Amino acid sequence: MSHRLKRKLTPKELREKLCDPRFLPTHEQVVRSFGSWEQWRNFCFNRDNPVFEFLNQEYLEAFAGYLVNRIDELRENEKNPLTILELGAGNGKLSHFLRVKIDKKKPKKTVIIATEPGEWNLRNYFKLEKLDHLEALRKYSPDIVIFSWMPYKKDVTNDIRKFDSVKEYILIGETDGGCCGDEWGTWGCGKNKNEQKPPYASDGFQRKDLDNLSAMQICRTDEPGEYHHSKTVSFKRRQDLM
Repeated sequence: MSHRLKRKLTPKELREKLCDPRFLPTHEQVVRSFGSWEQWRNFCFNRDNPVFEFLNQEYLEAFAGYLVNRIDELRENEKNPLTILELGAGNGKLSHFLRVKIDKKKPKKTVIIATEPGEWNLRNYFKLEKLDHLEALRKYSPDIVIFSWMPYKKDVTNDIRKFDSVKEYILIGETDGGCCGDEWGTWGCGKNKNEQKPPYASDGFQRKDLDNLSAMQICRTDEPGEYHHSKTVSFKRRQDLM
């Protein structure tokens, strides 16, 4: 029996599909979509549909796998599902696809909630609650918190760490000295780094860069062919403080 080979989409066709938040491309499809820095910038900084992180199948699969391992660690002998809360969720795409992939691996073992304060007035394509970060933390008492592309010079990790339910928070975006969060308050780098412990360490959290996930990321401050600005970083509460 003969099979027709599926035609590869052209870069223009891929860019059109990338405009639909319900489309989850492969890493290779994102790479093939842009031939120039001008195309890249126009797409990422579109006022109606801004893109901060190019979520892709490989990254989401690896991220879901990481969270499934955390379910096993944190809920090994418990019946209640693990609560994962995303803050600043934008249009809700990240939580949606994590939910789909985790449910395939570990059905009914997580509750994933996407929340967004609504300051950007983005169109919602997925399930989303309009809550600011403190309202969301108080309402859901999450085990794990995710924040992708925290606004520049704004730190909410200090508030996250105050909630005893939080065993880990995971930040996605530019890290130390980049355009996400606060240099010292969020990442523990900057002018105070030689003077005292970083705030997260003082609060009993340990940082680990998830390099295997970061290797699959592509973000708005990259350029075609150069993908290294965005990372995924975990901050876990020390076991002796849980």
